[in-house]
Order: sequence, then structure tokens, then C-alpha cells
Amino acid sequence: MNIDTENQRQLLPDDPPPTATAAEDFTSNTTLPIPQDRAAEDDASVHEEGSLPASIGDDDYYDEKISFGDDDEDDIDIRKVIKRLHSDDTTTTQSTSDRDYSKRNLPDDTFSFLIYSDVRSQCFLCGIMVFLFQMSIYVVLANDIINVDNKKNPVGFPFNVSIPVRISEVLAILISIITQHDVRKAICLYRDGFDKGKEGTSTMDKSIAQMFPGATLWKWTLSIVLRASQGFLGLVITFLLIMRSNSVLDLLLNFSAIEFVSTLDDVVFGLAKEGLLGDVLKKEAKDMPEKSYRVSKECLNTVYAMKVSLLYFVVLFLSFFGSWVYIYWQQRSGAYLCQQIFSQFGDEILPMLGTFTGLFHKHEEKKFGRRSSYRGTDISDQEKGPLLAYCEDETRWTLSLTEDGGVWDPCNWLAASSESESYSILSTTSSPWVIKTPTNRAAPLTHHFLMCYECTQVDNFCGDYGSCVQIGKYDKCECNIISNEEKGRYGLRCEYSEPCQVVEAEGFSKEGGGQFTSKYHRLEGADT
Repeated sequence: MNIDTENQRQLLPDDPPPTATAAEDFTSNTTLPIPQDRAAEDDASVHEEGSLPASIGDDDYYDEKISFGDDDEDDIDIRKVIKRLHSDDTTTTQSTSDRDYSKRNLPDDTFSFLIYSDVRSQCFLCGIMVFLFQMSIYVVLANDIINVDNKKNPVGFPFNVSIPVRISEVLAILISIITQHDVRKAICLYRDGFDKGKEGTSTMDKSIAQMFPGATLWKWTLSIVLRASQGFLGLVITFLLIMRSNSVLDLLLNFSAIEFVSTLDDVVFGLAKEGLLGDVLKKEAKDMPEKSYRVSKECLNTVYAMKVSLLYFVVLFLSFFGSWVYIYWQQRSGAYLCQQIFSQFGDEILPMLGTFTGLFHKHEEKKFGRRSSYRGTDISDQEKGPLLAYCEDETRWTLSLTEDGGVWDPCNWLAASSESESYSILSTTSSPWVIKTPTNRAAPLTHHFLMCYECTQVDNFCGDYGSCVQIGKYDKCECNIISNEEKGRYGLRCEYSEPCQVVEAEGFSKEGGGQFTSKYHRLEGADT
């Protein structure tokens, strides 16, 4: 195999063609850095005189000579060149078996600023401010959705939901756990460990502490802790909002809102990279992704990180889906529903509705449209009396009476709410109700009032003048006894002052040969 000398002169016009002696001097003074383990593997073959590795010696291509001229003395035997390249002169070759590095880049978010920035710099302040802003939103949301005064259902879970909402809940919980990127990034950083590096390391093999001079172990730990805590709290708030949703649309809106809050650190980093937050942040946001560092095996926490990652997913899946099953069972059994309801209906058009003012208790056996019903508490006969139930055919809550033979028919109603798919009748309080007139026409109900009557579930429900007692399954406010000098209290919540014990009246006319007395005493033990 010959190389045309004329072409060599055209490519290198200012240099004379190399001679065989020059080529041999070049090869004798040149040592290629090869891995130590590869040299050890080929040691037996390259140390024998005139021998080559099987992968090289078997190729006829290496039997050729490189010719630099017409004289045979100027030819170079390529076999000699390869022998020198594979010789045992490896003093300048550095072993990499004990320096097995993996290339890494810091995540593109504001939490990465905390790893290497000075605590008084704009970048460090930006990372802290974004974290505090995210946590503030979570705290405000948690304070809004959790009502500590409601002991029965402090989070405000719906009484029940439809099947499409159930399916959406499962999918949303699964997606939120898998796609929680902040916790995942924290686990990856913990897996890589904090590598300080060694002196004299090449630029390509610099550690995180060498590539980012301001990086320290406590800053690296702070970044992981803040990143993981923000992500985990975001997951908890996401779960609560998902389980509070009554419809698929509300569920998706709540889920998307929390996902946006969780990605604010990435959004702010993108704004900084575009220069919208100042030149200092712009420079750092652009320079950081371009800096790669190496992580040595000595600093890797692979086993521990795998355990943390496995524990993270196992705990989240068990806790979230275990809570989902518990909430589902509570909703299905009606545990979040009120056991007693106080109702009051206007009697302007239909006078008999005024007689239904009072307490209704939950009917343990009767359900209509997968919704619990309520019956009047003053009726001793379980198969008679007024009924608050759901008419599935008309998709509305109604007030009805028992038909002959003890037949319950919520669709044969006296008063009804607006159309509603809610599982609780209390949700219809703010919507209009209608009544059936004697001519069987619908007319608007001018006044209606519904409220939950459970004094054990609400603090200070009976006020300052009563105490809550539980009689069987139901609650009752028992008004306190006051001294004879003061008036007593009465009412369902002890909200009214007790009337006078003695009433005097004058001027009654004679009737039937007698005269009414002028003084009247309140009957002891009579209901007021």
C-alpha cells in the first residue's frame, strides 16, 4: 500500500516528505494512552518478539508497508509501528479502573441554585423564595379545606360520588404519585451523593464540588430536603383535593392547579433563563445546564437510594390507596351524612307544610337512588309520616307523605328541590324549592330552611345555655337549669328565653255565668 508523494506535497507544500528514519523516530517517541486493563489482557501477545494480537496479526492489511518514496529504504513496516504502540512502555498511561465516572447535570430548577450559590446571592434568595411561595400556597389551601370544628368530616369529603368520579380519583392518584418530579429528583441527587473530587483531576472528570466551586455538603442536603418536602406536601394536598371533588370536572381542575404549583420552581427557572428576572439569574440559569460533572462509584448511594425509592413508592401507594378505600367505605355507608336534619318550610300556599317543621332522622333501611332518606322523628310508626328522600326519575330531593299501605314514593311529593344529583339534601338549601298547589300545579316555595342537627360534631353547638347529650343514636341540646331568679331557656339549641311563669290579665267579659281568672300559671313539665 503506497501513498502518492505528489499528493503529499500538495497537502503539505511547505514540509518535505518524511523519511523512514523520521517515521521511526516518531513512533519510538510516541506512546498512546491505552487503558491499563486492556494492556494487561494483551500482555502475553505483545511482549513476545514478532508477535501481534490475534485481532491484528490475522489481518493481511497489516502486512503492507507505507511507502514515502521510490526507495525501499524509505518504506515503513506497519507491523513495527503497531508493536511499539502495544509495547510494555505504559508509564504515561493512567488506569481508569478505579475512576469509573458517570456524567451528571443539575436539574433545571431553582432548587439547584441552593447547591452552589452563595447564601447572600440573588440565586440562593430566588431558590428560597420560590420554596416559601409554594409552601405558603399549600398552607393556605390546607387551612381552607380542613375545618377542625367539624369532628365528623373535617376535610369536607362529599357524602358520595358517582362511578365516573370514582374512576377519575384512582387515575388521578396514580398519575400524581408517578409524575411527582421533585421527589424523584431529590432521590436521584441522594443516589449520586456529594463528591468532593480529587486534586489534579482533568476537566472532563471534575466532581460537583470542583465544577461548582460554591457547592458544599450542607447546601446539597438543604436542596434535597426542601425539594422532597415540597413535593411530598404537594402530593398530600393533591390527594385531599381529589377526594373532595364532586364531579370529574372539579377533580381535573383541582389536580391541574396543584400540578402547576408543584412546577413553579421549573417555571421560575425558565423565566430566569429568558432574562426576565435579571442578568445575574439569566447568566446562572444558562451556565448551569452546560456544566456537567462526574460522580464516582465511591460516592454513589445506589443501594440506599434504591431502598429509599422503593420505600417512597410503597408508602405512598399503600397510604393513598388505603385512604381511598377507607373514604370510599365511609361514603358508601353514609358515615359522613348527618344523622338528624332540622327542616322548616313556608306555609303561605300549603298550610300543612308548617306541621313538618322539626327534626328528621336518617332512615337506616330506606334508600332511594343510592341516597339515604330521612323521616320525621315525632312519628312513632316507622311506616308512616313525612319523608325527605330522592326521586331518581325527576333527579330531585322531595318532601312526601306515606301512601296507604305504608308505601314510600318520593316522586309523589308535596315539595321538591331544583334538579340535583347531590348525595346530600343539605346541598339543596341554597337552591329554589317548589310545591304542589291544591290544583296540582307547581309554585315556588317562598321559604325553606335545612340544617344538620348534630351537636356532638360541632363545638359550642348548644351555646352558653345548653349542653349536648346523646340519646341513642341521636343528639340533643339539653338546656341548663338556671336559678329561680333568672329565666330559663328553651328551643332546639336553647336559643330562646323561657316565657314568664305567671301571666295576669284583666278585663275579661263574663260568659256562661262565670268569669275568667285574671292570673295564669305556666304548667310544670309542659312543652313550650
